[in-house]
Amino acid sequence: MAARGLIDVTADERAAVEAALRRRALAPRVRERLEMVKAAALGQDAAAVAAWSGRSERTVRRWLRRFAAGGVAALADAPRSGRPALADAAYLRALEDAVDTRPPTLGLPYDVWTSPRLSAYLAERTGVRIAPGWLRALLGRRRFACGRPKHTLGHLQDPEEVAACEAELAAVGGKGGR
Repeated sequence: MAARGLIDVTADERAAVEAALRRRALAPRVRERLEMVKAAALGQDAAAVAAWSGRSERTVRRWLRRFAAGGVAALADAPRSGRPALADAAYLRALEDAVDTRPPTLGLPYDVWTSPRLSAYLAERTGVRIAPGWLRALLGRRRFACGRPKHTLGHLQDPEEVAACEAELAAVGGKGGR
């Protein structure tokens, strides 16, 4: 740490901070800490960084000290206590593979996935049982859309007959009456 709460950042460290900030899958808390380091490297003092980040000067200095001691890796959150997640990387891969595949292709007797069906299928395939509601939350986090399927009969209709019916409806005023 230098005077006024600033840190000396080498060109390599600055490049590492910039590279980390460009990552898409970056936790908001880590992004904020990287921004603190970047601002301090650009010459802002701890009070200025604390003002725009909404953190105390003490917190800003703590994260700057951690960066100075351990680099970008030192800004990550420590592991949290609690039960480990059931949906590990293998489960999430199986989930994505299943959602991207139509059920009949997998030999299943239905045309669309529902969360209970998907949960049961994945429990059979992976041995991990996750409730349908939590499965919908996982799908939402992975940017999959959940909802009711919209079944139409458009693929069964003759376009010429549809056009003729629409023209006839337009001719009688759109209400189908005489």
